[in-house]
Amino acid sequence: MRVSLLTNGPGELWGWARPVAAELRGRGHSVSLWLLPCQFASGYERTAASRLGVDKLEGPESGAWMWGALSREKTDCVLQLGGDLLFGRRLAKSAKAPLLCYAYGFQKGMEYARVFTACSGMAANLNARIKAGAGTRIPERRVRVIGDLVKDSLALEREPFKWSGDDAERLLLFPGSRPAVRGLALPWLEEVVRCLRELLPAVQVGTLFSPFVPESEFPVWRDAGLNPMRGESGGAMKCANYALTQPGTNNLEMMHCGLPALIAAPMDFLKVIPAGGLAGLMSGVPLLGPWLKERGIRRNLSRYGDFMSWPNRIAGRALMDELSGDITPRDIARRLAASLRDKEKLSRVRGELLALSGGGGAASRLCDALEMEAGENRAPEDPMLTDRTI
Repeated sequence: MRVSLLTNGPGELWGWARPVAAELRGRGHSVSLWLLPCQFASGYERTAASRLGVDKLEGPESGAWMWGALSREKTDCVLQLGGDLLFGRRLAKSAKAPLLCYAYGFQKGMEYARVFTACSGMAANLNARIKAGAGTRIPERRVRVIGDLVKDSLALEREPFKWSGDDAERLLLFPGSRPAVRGLALPWLEEVVRCLRELLPAVQVGTLFSPFVPESEFPVWRDAGLNPMRGESGGAMKCANYALTQPGTNNLEMMHCGLPALIAAPMDFLKVIPAGGLAGLMSGVPLLGPWLKERGIRRNLSRYGDFMSWPNRIAGRALMDELSGDITPRDIARRLAASLRDKEKLSRVRGELLALSGGGGAASRLCDALEMEAGENRAPEDPMLTDRTI
């Protein structure tokens, strides 16, 4: 069977596409991996993807190039793992192949795909949104819960992780996959650690670099005293007491590893993340652009509801600590020190996170569905015009 996987950013590539590609290869299927355009890309997606051993690797390229190339792809099944579903719909229509997608949240066009997700709460939201978007055009589709692919991604890790030093409090820092964010994170985290050591002098700090961070950045982080490390995230998380990170896929990795964390979203960081919609289009306009972007960021923060991180949203309560908006490094250091000192709470949260994690096997269940759909060769009717371009 020929399967085309479409994905985009670092989290989707490493957390979702990696375990699915491994499962498909283990079953003897041919895998094409397409890296879609992504405003949140790190710039190292192709380098990381080249390690997955797929039969064909395409992208990242412009939307127009991708649009044309997908129309020439021959495949038996299409699986979209992040990115604009318009690309998956294009490929499925031209190849006359079924379209499946895996997602945590709603995307336009899901009514034309078989949709899979991680947990029942996500499925309930997706079902409601898909039904509302589809209207009366098609019958209601049920989103299937198969578990979290991120847990299967962690299961691929085999290398042991060794943290140097004694058994003092171990804090793991995550600087992010995007160069612009890391540029801000370096002086910010340096100040966080300086303030933290005033409160907890013996704390050990390690900064874990993802596969999307080049080796050339290590020296400057080492000179800042932030102990940069390269290793498999699951092993590092299991050896730490606490973590400081941003909202993202690694929040779920921490849940599966039972690592309590502070999820921080300082406004200074959010301002350098690309914005969508009108705020993104206008962000380069002097004076007005930055104001519109900040206003859009604050509105998006409010849309998270009570929680930013997926573990908290899944649990419906605050398991992970969260801070956002106009916060300072000292604010973060104080919160870190209080959490690291509370051993009883750390132990309790670790157990609750592991209980929330659930079982593995999402990649296997998703590949079972791919094989079934390709065998039946059923694709939902999609009225998308074939001459539409991007």
